[in-house]
Amino acid sequence: MVTAPELYALQETDQALDRAQSRLAEIESRLGETGEMVAAREAVDEKRTPAEQIRSRLSEAEWAVEEIGGKAAAVEGKLYGGTVNNPKELADLDADLTSIKHQIARKEDVLLGILVSIEEAEAELAAATAEFERIESAWRADQNDLLREKTALEPEIAELQARRGVQSPSVDTSSLRLYQLLRERHAGQAIARVERGMCQGCRITLPMSVLHKAKSGMGLVQCVSCERILIVT
Repeated sequence: MVTAPELYALQETDQALDRAQSRLAEIESRLGETGEMVAAREAVDEKRTPAEQIRSRLSEAEWAVEEIGGKAAAVEGKLYGGTVNNPKELADLDADLTSIKHQIARKEDVLLGILVSIEEAEAELAAATAEFERIESAWRADQNDLLREKTALEPEIAELQARRGVQSPSVDTSSLRLYQLLRERHAGQAIARVERGMCQGCRITLPMSVLHKAKSGMGLVQCVSCERILIVT
């Protein structure tokens, strides 16, 4: 017949196994990218697209300013080069030059606005990138820690399972059934120590008859309140 100390040893193995397997499951649930990582990467992508679009507008705006500047230079060459002497033609050229200069001013204003927008967009992209890199760095460190812990836990679990495989066959079927039932009922604690005449599972003072029986070591004795198996050490 199995004794309370033997079941208590099995319980210690089972509790250690429970803790290790629970921690392993938690680790495995945390391996891989987090929602924070995904959100930070998406934020970078969201900021990158506008910055690229504005940079493409910059090339167009610079080309437009350069083109209209070339037209202005050509008109100025005719106006001040001495090749045109007709007053009406000169007046027309002067009017054209004035119009072109107004166009240049407008296009330069557009160009300036684009430059400001680029500066703002690139600052936002840089901030999002820096935040992503910060989150990624912390995530990588955490992943490495989790993987190291997982590597240590797996052989520990295998060892505990092997130990349980040695311990459990020595327990008779009815005692093992009672033990499993009490473990499920009391969050893994089927066996409770007796200290100063009290069950340490539910903290009640035990009747003297129960104490004597538990101390005798003859068979399994259960607490009259919580029904845990009692062990006197």
